[in-house]
Amino acid sequence: MNLIDLARIGLPILLGGILVASSVRRGLKSLPPRRLAETFRALHYRVMDRLIEKNVVRLPGSCLVDPVRPCVAGEAAAVLVLLAGVYADPTAAGIARAVPAALLLGGCLAWIALLSASREALRSVERELPVACFLFSLLLESGMGTSSALQETAFSIPPGPLSRELAEMVRARSLGMSRGESIQRSRQRVPSEDYRLFLNHIFQGERLGIGLSRSLRGISGKMLESQDHRAETIAQQAAVKLLFPLILFIFPAVFLVILSPVILGLFNYFPR
Repeated sequence: MNLIDLARIGLPILLGGILVASSVRRGLKSLPPRRLAETFRALHYRVMDRLIEKNVVRLPGSCLVDPVRPCVAGEAAAVLVLLAGVYADPTAAGIARAVPAALLLGGCLAWIALLSASREALRSVERELPVACFLFSLLLESGMGTSSALQETAFSIPPGPLSRELAEMVRARSLGMSRGESIQRSRQRVPSEDYRLFLNHIFQGERLGIGLSRSLRGISGKMLESQDHRAETIAQQAAVKLLFPLILFIFPAVFLVILSPVILGLFNYFPR
């Protein structure tokens, strides 16, 4: 690396480092560490909501995911790849090649992490929905209103995507949004048939004035039965999924251990 390449690389890095250091120093002075973490989390939430609103992120259940962990994983991978690329080739051309590779790898890792978290969030909603439905029906039978029972259900079930979504529905209702609009918004955010059935019963019960407790209890029982059938199906598929590792990895090793004395004896028996 000659003096010209050093000047091309060192001057922008020096200026950028000075700007970043001054900005970080100013931010740390004005924000305590806890407030800084909250600001970092709020920034990721704001960016993710913007991407979902612009249909850039179209993953089912992405609205239910805490975006901080997937985004931080992608950002950390991008920084590591960028540092490795700069260390391997510290020229301007090497940095120009390392930046797209870092962005691509970081984006792919963040996308994979977000996809996995979205699927897990949908599974968590379907797993916790029967209990929430049964608790909601009990609260309605005790004489509570729909909004109060929904709020109590959101606070009583374990913290997770379903509790956050129910609390968001209650908050939207308290801010002046109509019940139908809040239910429709929640139906679009959570692409789960069981959850949409639950919301449809709430909406129809409030619009027609019919009792919800008995129907919700029936829905809860059906959801539990469907979860049992789903668990049985997964258990039956486990034997088929284990067949390929057995054939490819376990059976050859077992045959090699069992037949190796025979093979070695045959080699010793036949003259060379």
